[in-house]
Amino acid sequence: MKFRVATLCLLAVVGLGLATLAWGWWTLSLPHGAPSTITYLDRDHQEIASLLGQNGRLQIWTPLDRIPPAVVAAVLAAEDRRFMSHVGVDPLAVGRAALVNAREATVIRGASTITQQLARGLFLSRERTWWRKLREVGIALVLEARYSKRQILEAYLNTVYLGQARDSAVLGVAAGARHFFGKRLDALGLDEIAMLAAAIRAPNRVFTDSPELVRSRRDRVLEAMNRDGAAGDAETRAAKARPVRPTRAVASSAPWFMELARDEVGRRGERQTEGSTVVTSLDRRLQEAAEKSVSEQLARVERSRRLASGSLQAAVVAMEPSSGQIRALVGGRRFADSEFNRATRARRQPGSLFKPFVYLTAFEMRGQKITPATIVADEPVVISAVGGDWTPHNIDGRFHGLVTVRRALEESLNVPAALVAQDVGTTQVARIARAAGIDSPLATVPSLSLGTSEVTLLEMTTAFATIANGGLRVWPTTVADSGALALQPLPAPSRVVSAESAFIVTHVLRGVMSRGTASASARWDLQEVTAGKTGTTDGLRDAWFIGYTPDLVVGVWVGADDARPIALTGADIALPIWADVMQTALRHSPTPTSAFTAPPGIVMAPVDWDTGRRVCDGDLAVREAFRAGSEPQQCERFAEVPIARDLGRWIRGLFQ
Repeated sequence: MKFRVATLCLLAVVGLGLATLAWGWWTLSLPHGAPSTITYLDRDHQEIASLLGQNGRLQIWTPLDRIPPAVVAAVLAAEDRRFMSHVGVDPLAVGRAALVNAREATVIRGASTITQQLARGLFLSRERTWWRKLREVGIALVLEARYSKRQILEAYLNTVYLGQARDSAVLGVAAGARHFFGKRLDALGLDEIAMLAAAIRAPNRVFTDSPELVRSRRDRVLEAMNRDGAAGDAETRAAKARPVRPTRAVASSAPWFMELARDEVGRRGERQTEGSTVVTSLDRRLQEAAEKSVSEQLARVERSRRLASGSLQAAVVAMEPSSGQIRALVGGRRFADSEFNRATRARRQPGSLFKPFVYLTAFEMRGQKITPATIVADEPVVISAVGGDWTPHNIDGRFHGLVTVRRALEESLNVPAALVAQDVGTTQVARIARAAGIDSPLATVPSLSLGTSEVTLLEMTTAFATIANGGLRVWPTTVADSGALALQPLPAPSRVVSAESAFIVTHVLRGVMSRGTASASARWDLQEVTAGKTGTTDGLRDAWFIGYTPDLVVGVWVGADDARPIALTGADIALPIWADVMQTALRHSPTPTSAFTAPPGIVMAPVDWDTGRRVCDGDLAVREAFRAGSEPQQCERFAEVPIARDLGRWIRGLFQ
């Protein structure tokens, strides 16, 4: 009876195996080239990464003749030393594994050849059952019958699983080299090649296990290569003497940018041709400058302020205002430590950074007749609000009396912004801000004027780009040229405010750089060619700065992930990071920086910085921008100005 049952089981197994072989012969095919691969290039057409489709696979397909022989030898030594001689199944390895599995009554040890691993990776799940193993063997035999060893090896080296990069599977040795070491495959040292081969069996643990265990795995591969003649004695000793990296290197350059680019292509993609190439808007020089500045400036401040190392985080966005193309994007301090993209996903209060949109709304509402020379009160005030009265105050706790709109914005005074917002209506302010590029909800409460609604850095940078672009909103994008890859078009640029209103705001924000809260920009010689605004929230929890030329807008946020106070203003920490990036952009620009040019309908008139009155002469007058017809008509001479105020302006001018 037992013999009969065993015979029937054997016949069933053989029958299933033959069925698998028959099915496989007609249906199985190896991947070749880079099917549905999208290669992402920077704006200089240098490769950033290759992604297989939109389904979360990172892969850089490399023909076998371009894979370094040492890499091939290392993989064969680590995974299948008899690959060139067996027929898809290694009987010796099968015998050893069968003894172990029979003893344990389950499949705990495999004997998979490279061909079997390829069969499993392409056509089967990773479940440990006898049925899956049988199908794996059948498919491997079919692959060996239908394809040459070189074809099988090329397919394996380009599809073998080598871990996870965020939510994407890393496939193939070329992508693995980028993932583990941040290098091209042909730039790896012998020790790195051996570690890459050793990672195949446990890719997600290669740098998380103990250094001793990782070193042991690597050295076994090196010794096997030495025995096979693929590495000399001296090479092997030198490679074994090299240290094991304690942490994983960042896989690809501009990882946060690439995350955004992949999401955009996936969202906008309509159809895709094999081997598509996307030229992104990434400026690698700007990206490197932003990453370096975030790292160095945060470390500098932590040391000087005696803050815990790693306690601060930052984000940077650099965008071309005329096209919306993102030139650089940094989502945090170090991608390997935290993949959270603070530039696109972290919503924080912008504080004073929001004030330009209050005044932009006021300048656009012509019935209000508010100009940069309009006098507003910076005095204690109580504003009625749902839930109780609101009493805005300045960050320094002082009030300055009657001031011009220009001075209020240059010095980032809170009460004038709150009063102007009440005059024009917070609903109108929110409408303009949303139209300019802020998609996050904006609560139309009195404190909106001081930036109490949470937004992202990308939204704020987009909104400032609208001002820099003369009131025309463009949509942010990471794509410069999609080539044969069909993408849905972005919305057409839309007029948010008049060019006159946008220019007036820009003209005032230029004063922020030369006289106001960002006057420290003079340390980098940026005060004459840029406009910008600092932002600091209540409790000193968030520090912002966004500044621009007509050609580039750069936004910076600095804070702590848990939103605790950092005791830093936007001028303290966000401004220096911005300056590093902007200096790099100006230094390496192929063309001279464009000048801010007044549109038709703007007239310039000299006014007194304190009173907003037109002056007839005097070196301390400010040339102010007005919509034609709104400028002051009568002028006063400085001889008529009270001596005390004139002296005060002279003293203040000494420190500008």
